[in-house]
This record gives sequence, structure tokens and C-alpha cells, in this order.
Amino acid sequence: MENINKKTNAEVLDQILQLKKSFAGRVLIAAHHYQQESIVNIADVVGDSYRLAVIASQSDAEVILMCGVRFMAESAAILARPDQKVLLPDFSAGCPMADMTTRASAEKALASIKALTGENAVPLTYMNSWADLKAFTGSKGGSICTSGNAKKIMSHYLSAGRKILFMPDKNLGINTARSLGLTENDMCLVSQDGLVPADCKNARVFLWDGYCPVHLEFTPDQVLDLRAKYPDITLMVHPECVEEVVGLSNSAASTEGMANEIARSPSGSVLGVGTEYRFIERMIRGNPDKTIVPLEKFYCSDMDRITPENILTVLKAYKEGCADSYCVSVKEQDQNDARKALSAMIAITEGV
Repeated sequence: MENINKKTNAEVLDQILQLKKSFAGRVLIAAHHYQQESIVNIADVVGDSYRLAVIASQSDAEVILMCGVRFMAESAAILARPDQKVLLPDFSAGCPMADMTTRASAEKALASIKALTGENAVPLTYMNSWADLKAFTGSKGGSICTSGNAKKIMSHYLSAGRKILFMPDKNLGINTARSLGLTENDMCLVSQDGLVPADCKNARVFLWDGYCPVHLEFTPDQVLDLRAKYPDITLMVHPECVEEVVGLSNSAASTEGMANEIARSPSGSVLGVGTEYRFIERMIRGNPDKTIVPLEKFYCSDMDRITPENILTVLKAYKEGCADSYCVSVKEQDQNDARKALSAMIAITEGV
């Protein structure tokens, strides 16, 4: 295969576009919001993890090239048709938060909650998780959620009198529970090895002790400093931030929600954004009539593992019929169970 390491970035991107054209729609390039702008510019679709998985599976393309971290490619593979392949340029593009939960420890936590409370908790699992945890969730009658619909799904189960095991992001769980009026006494923190404290018998939401390392970097002091500098600022942050940061902000929204909120804001708005910086950079360039400032500049190093060079390598391999090593697969039983959890999410969110 031709050595692409010595090519300029522009040459690499031009070769990618030429290959895309030659594939005549057989390959769809899907890029997450946190990808570098050059990758976003060559992508066929850009969005958050759930949107990418859904749009990719609905595409007529034979191949979905996922420019994101591995759980996003797994999610696309779960929803993909049998005749579709999902390719990932670098399997080391992982997610530290997803790594904080295993199926075995989740099993242990559910058993501990049952022993402590006498009730079967329902697993409510964030999209940012590995396929086997999504499958576990479906096998236990639970649901997947996104940062955009977590409130509706959590409310659904609480209204039915169910206890919830929320995984893997405690901050999204806390912020969602707070938005529903739950107090500290209603919540309990479950350790990463699945241990449930003995004094949590009356808890309603059991929160897995996981977090996003990027969003954990945002602090209340950063919010106060930004407000001091821009008194009229409207601040939006991701709900994976800690509760104190969310409480000091005007709103908490998914990446997709932030993009929509920025687009709706009138010209001349001063907007602060607390999430991964590559997304904010794009928002700044795409909205020159607004003042958009980051709460702080933090990057997702796993997203940076996807590059134009390894995208080109995958496309060349596909053209030459040797792309199997880049193919993301999910075991059939896990795929079926994970689809149950995703179907539950859709049913609850859309009322079907």
C-alpha cells in the first residue's frame, strides 16, 4: 500500500475525497462533533453518537466509516443492517468513562440492590458505553439513554415506582435526578466494582461512580471567572459536568443541543460553552456574528486518534478488498439484547 505519511494534509484530504467519489455512495463517512475540522469537512454526516448510529444505519451505504471513538462504532454496528459493515480507523480510540463499567460489576450491583432493598432495579445506561453493557441493559429489561433524553426516561421509570441503576456517568445521573426534584437522600453512589453502601436502602437512583475526564475538568471557578469577564454571557455546559458547574450555568445540553441553541441565538449574542474544545472552535468559525467563548480549552485525546491519514488508510484498504481488520463487530446475542435497550429508549422517548 502506498505510504501516505509523507503527504501533506491537503493531499491526504484530496485523496479521501477522490476515493469517496469513486465509491459512488457505497461508503458513508460519519464524524462526531469532537473531531478536527478537516475530518468534519469531508464527512457525509456530523452529529452526536446516537444520531450518527441512527443515520448511518438508515443509509443505503454498504460501509459506514466511523470517525469517533469505539463505542460509537459499536453502536452503529448494533443498528446496522446485516449487509452493512462498520469500519473504525483506530481501535485504540476508546472512552475512559465506558471503561469504568463492566458487565460483571453491573450484575453484581443489581444483585446487591436486590439484596439491600428487596426490589429489582432497572438499568438505565448512557449511550457512552460498550456494547456488552448495552446488551446487559436490554437483557434486564432496561433502556439506553442519551444526554438529551435521560430526563424523560428516568422520569418514566421513577413514575412507575422503579429503582434505577444509572450507568456509567454519575454526573449525568445526578444532574438528571436533580432536574426531576430528587434530593441527595434519593441518590446513592455505587462503586466501580459494583458495591452498594448499606445505608442506601431508601435510595431511588443508584449512580455508577463513572465520569468523563474531559467534562470533569470544568470547575465552578471557571464559570465565575467567565461571568466576571462577560456579565451578559449565556452559559451552556454539557450535563456530564459536575453538579456545581451545571447549577451555575444557564443550561445543560447535549452537544447536539448546544449546536441547536447556538444556531437559534440572535446575532450579537455572547455565549459561553463548556464542552470539548474542537466543537467550540467549529461553533466560533460557523457563527461570526456571535461572541462564543469556551469555559476552558479541553480536548478529547481519544477523538484525536482519528486522523485524515488513518481514514485514508482504511479507504484504501476497502478499495483493495482488505479492510476486515478495521471492521467492528458485535456478537449476535449482544446485538439483539442491545437493540432491545435501544428500542425501549425510542418507545419511552417517542411514546410508541
